[in-house]
Amino acid sequence: MNEQYYLESSDGQSNLPRRLELSELPATLGRHPDCSLQLNVDRISRLHARFALTNGELCVEDLGSTNGTFVNHQRIDESTPVSAGDVIHLADHEFRLMRDAGVHSSTADSGVSADTVIGVNTLPRKFPLQMAALIDLLENDRVTTYYQEIRTSAGELFGWELLGRSTHPELTEGPGQLFSLASALNSEVRLSRLLRRQSFEAASRAKLKQPLFFNNHPAECEDFDDLLSELSSLRQRFPDLELVFEVHEAAVTDLTVMARVRKELDRMQIRLAYDDFGAGQARLLELVEVPPDFLKFDISLVRGLEDTESAKYRLLSALNGLISDMGIKTLAEGIETRHAAMLCREIGIDFVQGFYYSRPREIGLG
Repeated sequence: MNEQYYLESSDGQSNLPRRLELSELPATLGRHPDCSLQLNVDRISRLHARFALTNGELCVEDLGSTNGTFVNHQRIDESTPVSAGDVIHLADHEFRLMRDAGVHSSTADSGVSADTVIGVNTLPRKFPLQMAALIDLLENDRVTTYYQEIRTSAGELFGWELLGRSTHPELTEGPGQLFSLASALNSEVRLSRLLRRQSFEAASRAKLKQPLFFNNHPAECEDFDDLLSELSSLRQRFPDLELVFEVHEAAVTDLTVMARVRKELDRMQIRLAYDDFGAGQARLLELVEVPPDFLKFDISLVRGLEDTESAKYRLLSALNGLISDMGIKTLAEGIETRHAAMLCREIGIDFVQGFYYSRPREIGLG
């Protein structure tokens, strides 16, 4: 068996080990001492389930247990194929099947013996069912690239923001769903890099010449050296793209680090934008010490922009004037109406973006 599978438990109250190695197949699970993995816990039968390879495919089979074996919340009555990410219940004990390349010693130490309680009313659902789909997406690059127009305040096309989307039929709820699932696997960085690489490849194929704004995940900012190394490799692959790296304002906290990041981006000829300004700390010191090329006002500053006498208008106008005086170009996100676009133009904001101008669309589909 080339791949190492294990069961990860979500149940911290049942004396189950956190990780059950399926190091040798077939493997039986149950309360009987002769089981490969002995589980002396409530509601598990003496011989509960068996994992085995069938024609090279990992399958699980219920062994006539009292309280059942479930795959992705469906009770099974025959040998059923399973893959990494699937949610498996033995009675009402929840596991997630996972796979890695490392070999770990078995952790299936015994717990406290308990009598079987007949009947499972509700299955715990701590593990999302779409995990197998996310693993498939990551391993097979099942993503595509969308882009949204960025226009000047006069309405002329200036550039694009690159946006990643799933092409997996089970993952259709947008990037929020993807990163929520990825966080359960500590795979946010891997997902962010996949989306970024695919977006650069798509932009290069489409021969986009305008500035391309691209994002990163906050987890990547915990190791800027690694992030900058990855960007350097991408820059070498795509030397003709005009890139703008967006950093969320919450990540701009260490001025020494940001100064080094800015220097490295300059070396790679990648411009810098501070994203979502006004959503959190909105500290102006970073703008003075490490000024970006662009500053994107958070949508919360734009939403509800009503008239020139409103407090939000006066705040946005004051901020824009201050930032523009520093030589930093400003961009307002979330423009959805002609009225909001007009007010942003009156304020003097340089660039605008939102549904009023265009919705995101797939690169290459017009």
